[in-house]
Order: sequence, then C-alpha cells, then structure tokens
Amino acid sequence: MRNRAIDVNSLLQGANVVVAILLLAALATGMRNDYLDSTTLGLGLLLCLQTQLALMLERVRRDPFVVMLSFSMIAFYSLRIFTLAITPYSLVFDRFGFSADGTNFALGFMIVANTLMYAGLGVSKLGQQRAIDASDWKPTAPGVVVALMIVTLLLAYSSGNYLSEMPRAVAVLVVFLSPPIIISMSLAYVLVFRRGLSRTAVIAISALLILETLAHSLWGSRSAIPEFLQTLLLIGLAVFGQVSVKRRYVVLGIGLMPVFGALLVAVFAVSTYNRVMRVAEGGRALDVAFALKTVREGGAQLADQALDVVLPPVLARAGYFDFSAEVIAHRDIYRSVVNPPAYGRSIIDNLLTPGFDMFDQPLMANAIRFLYANHGPPSKQAVGEAYHSDQIGGYGELFTLFGYGSLPLFLFIPFVLKRVYTQLRSANPLTLAMKRIIVLSLFPQLINSFGFDWIVVQTVPFVIAVAGYSLLFTARRMPAPAALPQHGLANA
Repeated sequence: MRNRAIDVNSLLQGANVVVAILLLAALATGMRNDYLDSTTLGLGLLLCLQTQLALMLERVRRDPFVVMLSFSMIAFYSLRIFTLAITPYSLVFDRFGFSADGTNFALGFMIVANTLMYAGLGVSKLGQQRAIDASDWKPTAPGVVVALMIVTLLLAYSSGNYLSEMPRAVAVLVVFLSPPIIISMSLAYVLVFRRGLSRTAVIAISALLILETLAHSLWGSRSAIPEFLQTLLLIGLAVFGQVSVKRRYVVLGIGLMPVFGALLVAVFAVSTYNRVMRVAEGGRALDVAFALKTVREGGAQLADQALDVVLPPVLARAGYFDFSAEVIAHRDIYRSVVNPPAYGRSIIDNLLTPGFDMFDQPLMANAIRFLYANHGPPSKQAVGEAYHSDQIGGYGELFTLFGYGSLPLFLFIPFVLKRVYTQLRSANPLTLAMKRIIVLSLFPQLINSFGFDWIVVQTVPFVIAVAGYSLLFTARRMPAPAALPQHGLANA
C-alpha cells in the first residue's frame, strides 16, 4: 500500500539539501562581507553534510535527540550562514566588533562539538520502547483541562503589571500557571489520549492552543508561532517516537511557503511594534481592540518600508548562530559576567529565595546587557526597570566557562540526557510522556541556551507543576474484556 505520510526525518533531509544548495550558490557567486568569507561558506556546507549524515543514520536507528539537534542546525545555524551572506546585518556582532575570522572559528568549534554530541547520543542506545501506548486508558476530566487552560490564558494576558506589583513570595506561585507549562501538558494530553477524547474536547483544547499562540503574538512575542511548531515536534517525538506528516499537507505546505514566509515576516514586524506600544502604555494587559489597533498601525508602517529595511532584522533574529559566535569571539570579556560564582548567585536569587534577594544577581540572559551596553555592574533590580533578555547559546556559554575543556561536556551531556530518557518509566502514559518531554526539552534548551541558570529556574517549576497537575489531567485504565465462556468439546 502506498505510504500516505512523510517522515519528519525526510522533510529535514530535504530542507538540509535546500540550505546546502543555497550555500553552494553563495560560494559559487562569490558572496563575501565583513562577517564571512569563502571559508565560512565551506564550513557551512560541512555543517550541512554533518547534519545529513546524522539524519541518514537516524533513519536506521530512531533517536528524538538527533532529530531535535538536526532541526536546530538546519533552522537556526546553517540557514543563518546563508542569510548572513545575503544580508550582512547583525546587532549582536556590533556589540564589540566582529569579523569573518570570528565566524570561522565559532563555526569550526560548533562542528567539532556537534561531532561529540552525535557520538554521545550514538553510544547511548534508545532501545525498542519508543511510542507510548495508551490504547487501554480513558481520560476522565477533559473539562477540567479546558477550564485550567482558560484560567491560564486569562491570568497571563489580562493581568498587565498587576503581577509585578504583588509580593514576590505570592507572585512566584503564578509561575505554575504560566502558559508554557499548561500548553505543554494540554498538548501532550491530546496526543496521548487522542483515541479516548471526545471530538468536542479535542476541538476545544486545540482551539485554546491556537488562541494562546495568537494572543502571545498580539502580546508582542515575535517567536510565538515558531516556538509552538518546535514544541509540537518535540512533544510528538516524546509521545510517538517519530513524527510523520500526511503527504497532502506536505505538498500544501510547500506550495504555501512563500505565503508562510511573508506571514512570519509580517508577524515579526507587527509583534515588535505591538511590544513597543504596550510598554509605552505602561505594560497594560492584553486589550484585543488596542492590539488590533496597533496591528493596523504596525501593518501600515510595514507597508511603507522597503523589503531591504524590514528583512535583515527578521533574518538576524531568526538565526541563533550569531549569539554563540559572538560570545565565543569575546570570551575574555564575557567571563567577567558569565562565570560559575555568578550562576550560583543567580540560582539563589531567582529560584531559592522567591521572597527576597541575597545578591541582587540577575539571570545571565539579563546580565550580559549590562556588559555590552556599559550599564555598570549587573543588577536584578535594574533589570526590572527595563527588562531585556539575550540568548547566549550553549556553544558560547560552555566555551566561555571552560574553553577547550568544554569539549568533553558536549559528549557527556547528551549521553547522560539520553540515558536518563531511556530509563524513564510510569504506569500512567501521560506521566511517562511528561517525563520524556521534560528530559527531551532540556536538549534544545542547552543548545540554544539563554543561560544554564535560566534553564534551571524554568525547569524546576515545570517539574513541580507536572507533579501537581497530574491530579487534574486524570485518566483511568479500562478493564480488560472478560473472557468468553468455553463451549463445545472442551466442556463435553
């Protein structure tokens, strides 16, 4: 029978080949600028080759970690080398100055680090137990899940600055109702119990998931849609072991790619405008009328601007390569802020002492701005006055902390994460899915890091919330059908 679905692995291989062709064309036409040269493009092609080989091996031995790493390399690193060739624009590279030599060194370091990560994943075998079987389970409280999602959305987008004015010891409890936690659990709930849920429940939860993504974009998030798609891929891998897309959807998606690309550019520009206007209004709650008004205003401004003005910032923000490369190139500067004692102080102030601060230490993602913007010593109190967070990148972060001594960690960390993943067990299929999601999500977070302290501060509440919400996301095992009575010669 003809296969009517296409494996995500095949889609990633196809996307990787397209990026390689683009890089080859850039190399052949002699694209050069201050940030890259022919060596950079050659290393970009080598990165594509590495990703292609990893995906080919993944077809033989399935591995969700390899899929997530390959996805990140294609979408945020290899493609960024090409977009950097056609649009030499990067606010990150302008912090302390940057050159093609810095790009080449960082890209070479990443390729070596990736080799070690793939090796670590290859040594740790996943085994045969991949897909989660919930065929004999029935969800018992979908209405509670829907109600919890509604409360979460209302609290997240209708509170404005109210939460920031609450006592910190009380406001910290709201973290457990943050959209990322509830959205992940709700999406896993639908995928795990998809056969037992009523059509009404599936439609309601799916509609709320889409509504949250739209609200997040109107709120001012420029990455709400890509983040949701990446979350969908990650949770799908955790639940099913591998993800396939119906052939007709793939064909439709390829045909609509120009439309999707234009839409993402427009969403980026308009969301940025919405964020600026919301901050100017004092961080007001999400007002649909106000948000739509700013969408119209932002859209009008977007229409008046040339593509060569709008596109470079979008392409720069869509790629993650810049962050790690810039930190690697200026390791000696960043070490004054990004260092082990600072991480210790950050975890204490941002996780272990929710009602007060001992050190006034912001998260690393908030702290490095004080360095490149010359704002003095990092201060958590000052961050609250003008919030801004920067991605650091796992490659740059580990290199800043340990230099070349970080290379063994690129082998060790994926090995440990995958080993833990393979040992996860639970009688409840949703609990098993959430355990997998927590461990698997750590991997892309480490690669595209906002700081190891950020990951700890985000993951600990996630783990606690999952344990608590298991009382609400309930299901029960269906009794096995009774054996039929024996008749005939056996009873004669």
